[in-house]
Amino acid sequence: MSSSFDVAVVGLGPAGRALASACLVRGMRVLAVDPRIEGRWTPTYGIWGDELGALPESVIRERVVHPELRAHGRYPLRRDYLVLDNAALQAALPLAGAELRQARLTDDDVTALLSEARVVVDARGARPNGSRPDDPAPAQTAYGIVVEAAAAAPALDGAAGLLMDWRTDWADDDAPAPPTFLYAIPVGNGRILLEETCLAAAPGLPIEELKRRLRRRLLHRGVAPDAIDHPLEREVVRIPMRGRGEPAPAGVLAVGTAGRGGNIVTGYSVAHALKRAETLADELAAGRALRSADPIGPTDLFREMGLRALLRLDTPGTLALFEAFGRIPTASQREFMSRDASAAGLARAMWGMFVRMPVRAKGALVAATLGPA
Repeated sequence: MSSSFDVAVVGLGPAGRALASACLVRGMRVLAVDPRIEGRWTPTYGIWGDELGALPESVIRERVVHPELRAHGRYPLRRDYLVLDNAALQAALPLAGAELRQARLTDDDVTALLSEARVVVDARGARPNGSRPDDPAPAQTAYGIVVEAAAAAPALDGAAGLLMDWRTDWADDDAPAPPTFLYAIPVGNGRILLEETCLAAAPGLPIEELKRRLRRRLLHRGVAPDAIDHPLEREVVRIPMRGRGEPAPAGVLAVGTAGRGGNIVTGYSVAHALKRAETLADELAAGRALRSADPIGPTDLFREMGLRALLRLDTPGTLALFEAFGRIPTASQREFMSRDASAAGLARAMWGMFVRMPVRAKGALVAATLGPA
């Protein structure tokens, strides 16, 4: 029996919409399913300038030239960082020609689509059934506020943007683990996002604790209390670092954070989702039978080691690690952050960080990475 569709994509976030649009470009019959077909994406998405690919410049809401990383020292990162315009990005990934179906599907519903489509793709995200109470999985969490640039100026301390500011002025005395950093990035229209971020913790650091840390940090730097307590916008982030952490529904391909499309050390997933959509669409158009959209490879071993270290290092150890990151070559920084790094490139970046750490911090990193579970 022939299928009505070549591919059914369930979930129209960046991973799902990019794939559905790429399949349409290749002349495939596409079914796209989402609870909010016309819904606008609300998270702040960022990618590096060298990851833009064939997307038009119109998808860029703000370009930050050489954002900084700070730990003990100050390190400009020699790449442009792009904050994406979500509406423009969605427009650049058109769904004209697809059959659109507004629905929220269970795992069984997703599997049932195999009766309609040759290939079914799950792009519903890491928690398709909603947040799990007391979720023990490693997660990146963040709480942020958007304020006018003039109000945010004391927090940026002269930087065009802060990708990661690991200084511990969020703590009164000794900074307890897990450490957090300030992400301070222009988001267009003269506004700045100031976001306190826990890179990885298991379970994820509570939002209320992040909110307290952000307020303490910003007050310490001289940001006006009224700007902190009455921001223009607020943002809350929860990213399960291992994605869904369980197999996709039977017979279904999982993409993006519904599968293994995220970087489990940095939490980044959007750049990989946009890039993978093109190659995956080529493979589906050619009729290739795929067992996984993102097969396990050698780089996964290194990233698991990295995540293990992040979950265990204390605050001084984490600062030493990212102090070393700021000192490795730009090419190695790119390999460390990219979901598409080669195993050799990622290993080279991690070794470069290790050799630049103080002796005591090296010992702590080895213990955190290789110690008992």
